[in-house]
Amino acid sequence: MELAIAEIAKAAKGTIKGSGVCNLPKVKNIVTDSRKILKDSLFFAMRGENGDGHDFVAKAIENGALGAVVQKGRGGEYGSLGKAAIIEVGDTGAALLDTAKYYKSLFENLNMTVAVTGSVGKTTTKEFIYSVLGAKFKTQKSEGNFNTEIGLPFTLFSLAEDTEALVLEMGTSGFGEIKRLSETANPETAAITNIGTSHIESLGSMEGIKKAKFEILEGMEPYSNIVLNADDPLLYSEKGKTGKKEYFFGIKNADADFRAEKIDIDYEKNNSFFVSGNYKFKIPTAGTHMVRDALPALAVGKIYGLTDAQIQNGFENFQNAKMRQNIYEHNGLTIIDDCYNASLESTLAAFETLSGLAAKKNGHAAAVLSDILEAGEYSKQIHEKIGIAAVEKNISVYLFGENSKATYDSIVRHSGGQYDCCYGNDKRAIALQLFSEVQNGDVILFKASRGMAMETVLELFKSCRR
Repeated sequence: MELAIAEIAKAAKGTIKGSGVCNLPKVKNIVTDSRKILKDSLFFAMRGENGDGHDFVAKAIENGALGAVVQKGRGGEYGSLGKAAIIEVGDTGAALLDTAKYYKSLFENLNMTVAVTGSVGKTTTKEFIYSVLGAKFKTQKSEGNFNTEIGLPFTLFSLAEDTEALVLEMGTSGFGEIKRLSETANPETAAITNIGTSHIESLGSMEGIKKAKFEILEGMEPYSNIVLNADDPLLYSEKGKTGKKEYFFGIKNADADFRAEKIDIDYEKNNSFFVSGNYKFKIPTAGTHMVRDALPALAVGKIYGLTDAQIQNGFENFQNAKMRQNIYEHNGLTIIDDCYNASLESTLAAFETLSGLAAKKNGHAAAVLSDILEAGEYSKQIHEKIGIAAVEKNISVYLFGENSKATYDSIVRHSGGQYDCCYGNDKRAIALQLFSEVQNGDVILFKASRGMAMETVLELFKSCRR
């Protein structure tokens, strides 16, 4: 990055304060943490749940920042900071998005921007699209959880000069967020994976979740492309209504433009399916839900002119994100590390993979589960459904967390009390109980919402079985 202070002020709709600004070097880094100032940095004073960046402006400049972007009315108190530039804006969050939007517009080689949202599977779908487009184009993607109003701008600030295609994940926990992200990135193509129960507490209902996901259209031009799940009734009901060029994918819906057929799931590395022809696609992931996550990537590949062989090459290079259904062997056991997050829909899909893999390996299926958060009044119902599914699939369950008591009670009730289930609130005790009961050949799933830090139980268990 090399942007003049005045250039950023204009993009951010701000006013420059301070003396000697014309003599400052160009900005090469944008930062929001005063402790992580790099050479030629500009500090954005962001307000968040855990503090106000305005309290650290002086520290950021003391640490070497060229200046700071602050909310209007907060610039006067920094007048004694010498030659540092202060840019006053109406809102620093909006200014960060506006700056990122402007910066993206400078990349002439970047002519493909694909955005992905949905309740379940959006990260995996993003990774599939990245792998597919990467088979033909110089491609970048949003890393980790950079799918927020702070994370997405930093993905844009990291663009390389020769990048041709960009794949972005867009998340939300409230109305308006995806709209702002879409208006910042201006995607030519967007994919919505499904409408599930994630964030139903803040969005109110499935219809509310659908409304929030469809905000992705707000930053798109009329000629752009929207890729939707034909198997999801809430998405398929929008057919012909989006004002975009529509592409539907699915498994059950015979009218899908990209329908997976003759699906062969062996729950390891040779899962295959056919789409509209004789070409056999293979993906290195387990579970029917993974086929569904791969279909939007196939649609995007076709939109941008890739051949079947190029798309397959992309699938072969697919690597899922950390703690998202990563399957590996550990001292005679098979671990399914799906610790990053959880919802009702993703947990039921994980049960399918767990049961199928255990059957293939002639082992027993076990799951370490904890709370699904942000479910509001639907929490008890969601946790009870998980308990019923565990009993039906003969999965031994190890539980912790306040909300997961409903899963335990559901298991006891649905099985008549004759079922293998452990509940407690001590993570180490859960790990030790699991360690004492599993046997070689067993398959173990670890899954919960991000806030439950399920990976700590996984690491405790692995430390017991070295």
